[in-house]
Amino acid sequence: MNLKYQVYNMEADLERFCYNLPTKTATQNKILVTGATGYIGGELIPELVARGYQVRVIVRSFLLEYKERWPSVEIVVADVLDYSQLKKALEGIHCAYYFIHSLHLVDKFKKIDALAAKNFQKAAEENDLKRIIYLGSLGNKQTTLSDHLSSRLEVAKYLQRGKTPVTFLRAAVIIGSGSASYKIINHLVRNCPFFLLPAWANSNCQPIAICDVIKYLVGCLEKEETTGKTFDIGGQDILTYRMMIKTQAKILNKKRVFINSGFSAMNIYSKITSWFTPVPPNIIRSLMESCVNNVICGNTDIKKLIPFQTLSYTEALAKALTRESQKKIFDKKKALDARFSNEGIQSTPLKPPNKSKAILSDIRYFLLHKPDIPTLVDFDTISERENYSYRILQRLGVKVSAYKILNVHKIGVNAPAKYIFEELIKWDGNSTCWPNYIAKVEKRNNSLENLSFNLFGWSFVPLFVTNAIVIKKIPDPMGMDNARFLLYECSGGYPIGIFTFYVRTSIADQQETEQSQLFMMVGFNFYGKEKWSKVNLINRTWESIHDRVTSNVLNRLKQLSEWRFEKIKHGN
Repeated sequence: MNLKYQVYNMEADLERFCYNLPTKTATQNKILVTGATGYIGGELIPELVARGYQVRVIVRSFLLEYKERWPSVEIVVADVLDYSQLKKALEGIHCAYYFIHSLHLVDKFKKIDALAAKNFQKAAEENDLKRIIYLGSLGNKQTTLSDHLSSRLEVAKYLQRGKTPVTFLRAAVIIGSGSASYKIINHLVRNCPFFLLPAWANSNCQPIAICDVIKYLVGCLEKEETTGKTFDIGGQDILTYRMMIKTQAKILNKKRVFINSGFSAMNIYSKITSWFTPVPPNIIRSLMESCVNNVICGNTDIKKLIPFQTLSYTEALAKALTRESQKKIFDKKKALDARFSNEGIQSTPLKPPNKSKAILSDIRYFLLHKPDIPTLVDFDTISERENYSYRILQRLGVKVSAYKILNVHKIGVNAPAKYIFEELIKWDGNSTCWPNYIAKVEKRNNSLENLSFNLFGWSFVPLFVTNAIVIKKIPDPMGMDNARFLLYECSGGYPIGIFTFYVRTSIADQQETEQSQLFMMVGFNFYGKEKWSKVNLINRTWESIHDRVTSNVLNRLKQLSEWRFEKIKHGN
């Protein structure tokens, strides 16, 4: 059977935001976009390309999927905290868009954002850039602002200290299918049956649609009169956050109960909200703290320079929902296209694991889901298990004799050990292979050697912390099995003493047919206290939960590694 399926071009079919923008292009200029992998940068780039601009983007590390996403765009790898890299990345640039922020770094983001802005201002001046266009946040300077809002204003000050003119656009909540604020409201309304609304839910906000933000960003590039000026941008409506949530519920036809509450603890609200949304708790908290302030437009002079009708809040929501639906259709059609070729119907294409969206999806993917492949290695006796695990630990070259009883999980992976290990060392709180919302992973000192695991992301409820005994990234040159591993010692509330991820090339003599074997072993002996280990009820409860989660983790690592390796093989 000879079947073909033609995937439609989503970029062509979806309406370009700037098709009716009343400004003229200046396509002889090369434009730089920072924060290209973020939501705003990702929406701006295709608009600039469609209008004929030469575009360069800065990314921290190169991935082949970036080239697939932006085939006509110049991609430069540079870290804004490394001045020499940044200076080189800005060579030959006429105007740069600045969308850099480090909100995900919790307590460090103000310091890092300030350093990045200082570096950028200096590099822009040395490269004689004609302009920087910066998108920041609204906020009354005369009031006490949240850390998020005050940091956005400080970044503007650092950028404006140099000789390079800065166009500073200030926006409140941006409504679009990929914005954090929209995701929070959308998922809360879909998943939460009732709302305890604090007093700060009555603060005023002037939300703006993503399409209007992009129009202003492109319009400022094409209007010299905006150079060196600050403008507030917003949509048609001024609403309270309570009204915004109720409007979303009405559009989605969700009956929700709204209760006024005198309770206003940001930390608890952000944690609870994270249960229902895919946005990390630290970002939710930063955004919630900003809700205390009224964020409405004061200076609206930009409407005279770039005249167009902005959308209402209801229209912005409808547009975001439509774009979400179109994206889902596009993804389905793309998957179908991958199943067909000139040779006929092929097997189901490989795909990455579904990304967890909140605690409920973690429970679904890691606890309720029956693993596709069983991974627990069964032993007839405790002695057999100890001997098996001891041989592996001996291979790791470390003495961990205090931990006598181990649960051993193993899965075969059709990808080289090198690529599987690369997925392991990327491990962090954004991993698709770990229950991030149940047991949040945080790197202490930004190091893979030191990790913290917190229940539901609550720093005051630590499950355990880990310190690396050894991380072997380079195989033993004398070894034949290409082995690499991560081995940690654990402490804290969770009843394990050590755990390791261990990957090696398959051994044909042991009937291992896949390219590699991936192990996860856990010392389940309650920190070496044998008297606790003999309490069967405790052991069985912990082990049954652990074994289900571990099996799903390994199955998802297998899926991710095989999908990634397939893309590499085909040059994608």
